[in-house]
Amino acid sequence: MTHSVDAGQYRMTVVGWSAKLKLRINVAAIAVCCMAVLAVGGCKPAENAVTATSARPAVRPAAPSLKTPTSAVESYLDWISFSYRQMDSDLASATMTPDELVHVDAYVQFNLQKERGIEQELLNLKVRSVSEESTRAIVAASEEWRYRYFARTTLLYDGPERLVSYETTYTLVRSDGAWLVDAVEATAAGEVP
Repeated sequence: MTHSVDAGQYRMTVVGWSAKLKLRINVAAIAVCCMAVLAVGGCKPAENAVTATSARPAVRPAAPSLKTPTSAVESYLDWISFSYRQMDSDLASATMTPDELVHVDAYVQFNLQKERGIEQELLNLKVRSVSEESTRAIVAASEEWRYRYFARTTLLYDGPERLVSYETTYTLVRSDGAWLVDAVEATAAGEVP
């Protein structure tokens, strides 16, 4: 039995094969060029690189400044953010009274039961007023926060980033020359996501 192929069909097969070969060669050449650019550029992953899906490494705040009611509130906010991120309320204890520590610890424990931590960042703090007496002070403020929950075991984010604003009132007491947050009242300005 003989097979006959006409010249047109043969030419089409060779041309199709030739086009596929050229495409493969072009793709391979582009890949080699990309690898060469990366090698020459010395690209490597950054140490402690943060992806959009994992919580950022915790950064320990500066030592608490408890000399004025305003600086004490600022330190309190820095340290509770750190303690929430680390899931350890005791880390912030130097900025507050034992009564307030109970409230902060309750939130940490609540998140631990849900197997999550919270990464939060204070975007804006505007102190509206300060009323200071010898051993007691009230600081009223407006705050804007960005936060995101992450899974405790994997450190992967488990929800979207959220923005929220609060009107807050801090009650502080003076103890051994240091201002400590004793109570916090916060009202969300708008809907809390």
